[in-house]
Amino acid sequence: MDDDQRTRARNAILGAAVADAAALGMHWIYSQRRIHELAPEAPEFREPAEADYADGVGYLAHDGKRAGDLSQYGEQMLVMLRSLANTGGRYQRVDYTEAFRRHFGYGGEFVGYIDRPTRQTLDRIYRDENAAMQAVDELPYTGDERDRHSMHTKVLAAIKQYEGEALRERVAWYAGGMPDPDLSLQYGFALLDALAPSDAFPGAVDEQLPAVSKLPPLVACYLDDPELVDVSASAIRVTNNAPRALDFGRVCTELLRSSIAGASIASSIEAAVDEGSPSAQDVLRRALSDDGSVREVSKSFGLHCDLGAGVPSLMHNLQSATSFTEAVRRNIAAGGDNCGRAVVLGAVGGAAFGVGGDAGIPTAWLEQVHRIDHIEGLIDAVLGDG
Repeated sequence: MDDDQRTRARNAILGAAVADAAALGMHWIYSQRRIHELAPEAPEFREPAEADYADGVGYLAHDGKRAGDLSQYGEQMLVMLRSLANTGGRYQRVDYTEAFRRHFGYGGEFVGYIDRPTRQTLDRIYRDENAAMQAVDELPYTGDERDRHSMHTKVLAAIKQYEGEALRERVAWYAGGMPDPDLSLQYGFALLDALAPSDAFPGAVDEQLPAVSKLPPLVACYLDDPELVDVSASAIRVTNNAPRALDFGRVCTELLRSSIAGASIASSIEAAVDEGSPSAQDVLRRALSDDGSVREVSKSFGLHCDLGAGVPSLMHNLQSATSFTEAVRRNIAAGGDNCGRAVVLGAVGGAAFGVGGDAGIPTAWLEQVHRIDHIEGLIDAVLGDG
C-alpha cells in the first residue's frame, strides 16, 4: 500500500464512522416528508428524539443515545477495527468472533439496539459454548484435580488467542510445564476437540445490511491481498451466513477496494456491479440507470434493511455525488435504514473526496463523532501512522 492508498484507506474508515453517526438521529424514520420538515437542509448529527418519530413514521431504536454516537452498524465496524488492531492487521476469525461476542454480548461494552442478525449470532455462540462446556464435563481425567483445572483454564485462554496448528502448539507448550506432561497433553488435546470452534459459522441466515458494515477496515487492510475475497466472505458469515449476504458482500468489497485503490467512483461502481450475481447485477443496474432523485429511487427499491434495497440506494447516491456532505445528507433524507447504508456509502465518499476542503469529510463533522480519537488510534494501529 503506497502513501496515497493509505490515506484513502484511513479516510474510508473515518468516512464510514462519520456517515453512520451523522444519520443516527434520523435512523428508521420512514417518512421522507417528516425528515424534510424536521431538517430540510442539515439533517446530520441530530439527537434522537421521541417526538421526531410521532404518528408512526418510524421506530426509535436509539432512545438515550446522543448526537455523535455510532449506531449498531458503526459499532460493528468498530469491532472489526479493534480485532484487526489486536491481530496486527490480519483477519483471524476466532479473534473477530470473540471480539464481537465481548462487545455485543452479556456484560459487553455496547448498550443499545441489538438487531436480529446480531441477536441470533450471539444466541448461536452461547449455545455452542454451553454445548462445548457440557462435553468438557464428560471428559475423563485420572490425574490431580488441581492440574485438571489448571489445564482447563489455560486451554480456554489459548482458544481465544490462537487457531489451527498454533493453537495445538500452545496447548502442548502449556502441557510441558505441568507436573504430568503426558497426561496433561492428552487432556489438553481432548479439551481442544471439545472446545475449539467448529468449521460452522455462527452467523444468522440473514440478508440485511449488517452483513457489510464490518467491511471498510477489513478491505483497507487487505487492499492488494489475494485473500481479500475469502476473508471478506468469512467475516460476513460470522454474522450473516446467507447466500445473498455473500453476493452483495462481494459487490461492496469490490466497491471499497476499487475506491481505496484510487479508482473513480464511476469505475469503482462498474467494477463492483460486475462482482455480483446476475440477479444482483440486474437490481443494481436498474437503480443506476434510474434518473430519479436519491429519495425517489431509494423509496422505489425500499427503505428497509435488506441488502437488495440498501446497496442499490447507496450506489445510485454515490454515482452523482459531488461531495461527501452531499452524499451523506441525501442518504439521511432518503430515510429508513439510512445508518445501514451509511457505512459503505461514507467509506467510499471518504476515499473519494478525502477530508476537508469543499468536497471532503467536514472536519467539524469528524469532531462531533464520539470516541473519534480512539477510532483514529485504531486506524493508526492497523494502517500505520505515516
